[in-house]
Amino acid sequence: MAKQPYYKRFIAIIVIGLICSGIMSILLETGYLRWIEHKSLDFLFLCRGTIPISDKILIIGTDEESLDNIKDPFIFWNPYFADVIKAIARGGARVIGFDFLQTIPLKKKIDGEDYDGIMANALMEAENVIMINLLRWDDTAKGLKVDNPLPRYQYASDPENIGFSNLTIDNDGCIRRQTLLLNDEENNVYAYIGLKVVAKYFNSTIEKKGNTIFVGDCEIPVNTYNEMLVNFTGPSGTFPVISFYKVWQLAHQGNADFFKRNFKDKIILIGPGNIYSQDFKPTPYYQSPYYSGTRQTPGVEIVANIINTILEKRFITTLKPWQTVCIIIFLGMLISFTSFMLSPVYGGIVAFSIAASYIYLCIFIFNHYSIWFYLVCPADVVPLTYTIVFAYRYSIEDKEKRRIRKIFKRYVSEEVVEELLQYPGTIPLGGNRVHVTVLFADIRDFTAFSENRDPWQVVAVLNSFFARMVDIVLKNKGTLDKYIGDGLLAFFGAPIARSGHADMAVISAIEMVSQLETLNRELLLDKPLSIGIGIHSGEAIVGNIGSAQKMEYTVIGDTVNIASRIERITRESNANILITGETFALLNNRSNINMDKEVVLRGRTKPVMIYRVKNK
Repeated sequence: MAKQPYYKRFIAIIVIGLICSGIMSILLETGYLRWIEHKSLDFLFLCRGTIPISDKILIIGTDEESLDNIKDPFIFWNPYFADVIKAIARGGARVIGFDFLQTIPLKKKIDGEDYDGIMANALMEAENVIMINLLRWDDTAKGLKVDNPLPRYQYASDPENIGFSNLTIDNDGCIRRQTLLLNDEENNVYAYIGLKVVAKYFNSTIEKKGNTIFVGDCEIPVNTYNEMLVNFTGPSGTFPVISFYKVWQLAHQGNADFFKRNFKDKIILIGPGNIYSQDFKPTPYYQSPYYSGTRQTPGVEIVANIINTILEKRFITTLKPWQTVCIIIFLGMLISFTSFMLSPVYGGIVAFSIAASYIYLCIFIFNHYSIWFYLVCPADVVPLTYTIVFAYRYSIEDKEKRRIRKIFKRYVSEEVVEELLQYPGTIPLGGNRVHVTVLFADIRDFTAFSENRDPWQVVAVLNSFFARMVDIVLKNKGTLDKYIGDGLLAFFGAPIARSGHADMAVISAIEMVSQLETLNRELLLDKPLSIGIGIHSGEAIVGNIGSAQKMEYTVIGDTVNIASRIERITRESNANILITGETFALLNNRSNINMDKEVVLRGRTKPVMIYRVKNK
């Protein structure tokens, strides 16, 4: 009987833990909660803060200062770009990334100059400029089409020195990852400008094997869509942007020392840096109140972050799906176990602590090892499991406990009730044969006492008597069975089996006689009350007995009858407490107990040895 509730609870722990873990795993794998996991990545970035940037990357931006000082329309900036590109190349820059898409030819000469020719000559002289193209979806071809720069620029720079500039944008408009390789409808492979810049920097080719892209000595982890998570160094402005106009001034002045001193062996990115360019995108830092007032990140700085991630080998890695599922299952099972074992308050405290510890672990691992543990789904399995466990406990387990409390609170002490609630499945509420000690206590001559007194006084005396006697029974872990007129029936050893039930009964009897003497002194009756107590130990049926309309938890059997008849003998033996030989044999303390006599009880042929218990 004792093993059954533990078995049921163990099954419940497993089932609820697996159900809650399964719900969160399904929500994650089906993508319903993928968006919130993206937000959790933003949270991890914000907790980490900024990190050092590579000194190999410099950004030149066409900022507001450039627009204010260069009066020519932007379409006619080719001579300015040409001056800057040539100066940077002569200064020893390893590679130049040019983040402007040049698709409009200037067919006519302006002021006697061929603007397209000027730009083409600069690209040809530098030999290390990576230009951009744009991939777009073509509904007619049902595939990607390429918008390339002018053919004149392509061949001046080298057709291989072109990378696409398309950014990979999540559903909420934020940049968190970047596709590094794409295929068009003819299965041509295109590389992202940042990847092309790195390949040029290492003078290396680009190879893809499995979920890894190899370039130089870098092994770039990507997913099946060739996407790399971008390890952003910080919010917009983390990479300092040098004004294009200032660089052009130094190039126009022929300040070669400046370019050699600041640009040698560097990666130089030239791109839009003014608020009018519309080339700004939100990154994980953008919506944080900590960085309030920070504008979105310009596209050229996003390119810089992607290149920085590759050069510094600060790749963000994620767990395999099955590993995340294992974490969710572990947390679900852990919370299921602790919630079953603890009260709602302590279970809630432990659940909150486990969730907080997991979140801290995710932050720590991301900060130090750049590993992205999914945060929301594993953490959310904690409150989900906690809620379901306590809903189950309230509706199933606690319902049983409430039933037990309702049944026993009238018969046993609160301490015993709490003890019963710890082992609800061990209590045979339907009736069971157990070994108990039964105690009968009865007030002598109470009928004569009642005849000459007002009913209210009789009731008051009985209430005072029962209150004190019952307190003694309950204090000694006994069970009150019922009141029988001016007497009471109690038993020891059930509903919780106790090896010392005989001692508990005898101790209770001695204390009841002593307490009656105290009550007599308080009541100042003309004739003090006296009681007889009979005690017998043996097997009896204990449990719920009655009908559907009225049922009581009681004890029945020959053991009860013998205790009742022993109580009747106390009058003729002039004794307050008599016990049988069966009870005497179970006692651990037999002091102040003497053999009295053998008696043959009514309805029995075998004599019963009785013992007198001295109550002083």
